[in-house]
Amino acid sequence: MIEGLQPPLLKAKENLSFPSQELFQDFSVLCFFAALALDSTKKGLKDKFIHVTKSGRRDKNRGILELQFGDNEAHVRYLVDPGALRLSAQDRKGIVVPFFGFRTISSATQNFSLANKLGQGGFGPVYKGKLPGGTEIAVKRLSSRSGQGLKEFKNEVVLIAKLQHRNLVRLLGYSMKDHEMILLYEYMPNKSLDRFIFDRTLCMCLDWAMRFDIIMGIARGLLYLHQDSRLRIIHRYLKTSNVLLDEEMTPKISDFGLAKIVEGRETEASTGRVIGTYGYMSPEYALNGLFSVKSDVFSFGVVVLEIISGRRNTGYYQNQQAFSLVSYAWGLWKDKTPIDLLDQALAESCNSSE
Repeated sequence: MIEGLQPPLLKAKENLSFPSQELFQDFSVLCFFAALALDSTKKGLKDKFIHVTKSGRRDKNRGILELQFGDNEAHVRYLVDPGALRLSAQDRKGIVVPFFGFRTISSATQNFSLANKLGQGGFGPVYKGKLPGGTEIAVKRLSSRSGQGLKEFKNEVVLIAKLQHRNLVRLLGYSMKDHEMILLYEYMPNKSLDRFIFDRTLCMCLDWAMRFDIIMGIARGLLYLHQDSRLRIIHRYLKTSNVLLDEEMTPKISDFGLAKIVEGRETEASTGRVIGTYGYMSPEYALNGLFSVKSDVFSFGVVVLEIISGRRNTGYYQNQQAFSLVSYAWGLWKDKTPIDLLDQALAESCNSSE
């Protein structure tokens, strides 16, 4: 048995079949919309690598405004206080998830042992834990080397608790002690999406139908953030490693530390602090600090291409004279051969008679 996979998943994958004509049509439609979302790469970057200075400095004359996290409630609108060293009483009014003592979390993770470590994210290391009642949890512990801090921590504690959707990861609680900042989430037994699609063994467990369902699940989660929730939220950090998979392989968007809320009729905002992962950031955000729901759509397009191809966007495709998966996919689209982007793992496991 492949480590980390649930028995139902393995049983379901005993007989992989080649995608039907109907699914190929779905594939072509997905490629079309992904290409449209990513067309700005060709126009804005001309297949060159994005370069943004680490300082993220911008011309002050541009009137750049760093959005403060908040909604229409006064105690949440002014929640983020960059000068604060801890959550104030006013801060706590905007938090609806329970507080956990540090000892409880330390015990749940066996004192943050390496054996319990699941991985490393932008916020810091992530550990598997088990609460006294038997509930399994994922514990994110802020790293001293992380580029994130109290502001991003508050962002997650308040934001995720106010969002309820089957395609968003669920926050269970938080903890703070001295310089420790910890977030507790529901445990995802199949970990992150990138673990599957970029592994030549695990990718065999994902046939076209499953990949299509994962793509649709991510799309539903984004639609909820952009349109259906009472807060209009731009995630800004969507990538395959931030999509987690539960025991049924249901995708759940995670990592809301960089999320921003746009209020009223705003459609675009700007920031002097460009943070994210190169390859997933839209050109206007990476180069000028401008972001909108379209920025998330761009990131989603990159994720779609990675899911259906099994390739990383940041790779250099020398044989195809492309600097990224995006430019490679665009070239295939122009040549009217988008099916060549399909992960070979799907073709290799097909039934030739179908």
